[in-house]
Amino acid sequence: MKKILLLFALMWQIVYAQQIDVLSVRVIEKTSNGGYYHPVFSPSNQFLLATDAGYKGLKMISFSDNEIKTITEEPGAGYGVRISNDGNTIVYKKNELIKNLKYSSLIVHTLKTGSEKQLVSRTRDQLTPAISDSKPFYVKGSKLNRKSISTDELIPVIQTEDRKLALYNGENRKVLTPNGANESYFWSSISPDFEKIVYTVAGKGTFVCDINGTNVKSLGKLSAPKWLNNNWLIGMDDKDNGQELISSVIVAVTADGKNRQALTVQEEVKAMYPSASPDAKQIAFCTDNGQLFLINIDIK
Repeated sequence: MKKILLLFALMWQIVYAQQIDVLSVRVIEKTSNGGYYHPVFSPSNQFLLATDAGYKGLKMISFSDNEIKTITEEPGAGYGVRISNDGNTIVYKKNELIKNLKYSSLIVHTLKTGSEKQLVSRTRDQLTPAISDSKPFYVKGSKLNRKSISTDELIPVIQTEDRKLALYNGENRKVLTPNGANESYFWSSISPDFEKIVYTVAGKGTFVCDINGTNVKSLGKLSAPKWLNNNWLIGMDDKDNGQELISSVIVAVTADGKNRQALTVQEEVKAMYPSASPDAKQIAFCTDNGQLFLINIDIK
């Protein structure tokens, strides 16, 4: 661990003149034995959620007391999990294999009471959960289901359908193919101000476009991209030999693709699947063996 921290310290001296200063990097001690992957910050910045390497289960790492609590052990729970603004409601997916066919349902978990209820019963349709403030809604198949949420309260949702981007904005559904209809799109998300979309095109790299699919900007290689704020994105620059991961560093790129910098170094630690805090002052990432780290940053 001392070697890792020394390497990070050397890196901070190198990047001090760039646009994001790395102030500190630390491991979350109770995750040192591994098994924690794909971290997600709560919008209230009270905790992290993490899952296993295959998205099975959810664990909550509290920032107030550093305790770790198991939310669920259901398969698929960590993929696309959503948290309400107040941090009290978690919507997660539950996957089941029935006669060799995968079914999914959506579960709403309330942290204060520990209670759970089923939002969507098991289905073969694609499910994408979302939360507007504290009210869950979802896309099932290619239909938006908003329950009692008014149109004005809906936030835009994007998902991949038939290898294309499908944007649900209010009551409108629009298929987007910013780089052409014959490409395969994935890893898409919408900026915090709902004005831009980041997405990855198979074999071509990662891009940002306006919410209507125009004004495309290339970010180069950026795996698992996430919004840091409205102007910066984070992701991985990972390399493998076709069988195993060789190296992976956390990279930050401006939304116009003009500025790019590494926030970690590749020696000793393989940094993967970053997530940004709501105030854009921290980045969480996991390593290949499932340790969680926190990076404190200052955006210039």
